Amino acid sequence: MIKSYKTRFQKFSALLSDPEIAKYARQNGNHAFSRKRKMPLKDMLLCCLSKKGLTTTFELRNYFKEKGDLSMQLSVQGYLQQRKRLNPEIFPYLNRKYLMDFYRSDEPRLWKGYLLIAIDGSKAEVPNSKDNREAFGNSGNQHSGKGQVRALVSGMYDVLNHFYLDIEIEHICISENELAKRNLKQLKKLESGSRLSQFLTAVILP
Repeated sequence: MIKSYKTRFQKFSALLSDPEIAKYARQNGNHAFSRKRKMPLKDMLLCCLSKKGLTTTFELRNYFKEKGDLSMQLSVQGYLQQRKRLNPEIFPYLNRKYLMDFYRSDEPRLWKGYLLIAIDGSKAEVPNSKDNREAFGNSGNQHSGKGQVRALVSGMYDVLNHFYLDIEIEHICISENELAKRNLKQLKKLESGSRLSQFLTAVILP
């Protein structure tokens, strides 16, 4: 298991150097990551994926320390400006690529021949801004006209293999059942080209 995990991670690391990744990483209409910079796209993505909730200064320092390249000189402002050019859809794309590689293998643990998947919804507080209030709504009550800004989150989790297969975030007024259906639609997309299709016959509803 450990050996196969290392092999998958090595393949994932190599994927980040693929020129095609730059196309997915660019916001529409820009030419970001088309020339060599102090922090190449691969380092930018790995740094984002390895964040531990620290300040940006510490995140950068720890990343290059673990990489063994303390000579890297990149200002926080330069890093943030470059990160703003990233298309956020690159992260779901990379996640799907990694999961499909796992489910193509013989590693998935099964329960009576099937994947054991749990879906659950929950309300999550998000930063209180005008844009977020318009996008997600608020949880006001009779004592407050506005209340806190919250979103509805629905996660789909592979219980035995410990992977989140999909997470949907929507307006607070959307029903949990609706988001659960979206989770299952994403699962149908993920199964294409992998062994998921042979395990999900009894899970996916028409």
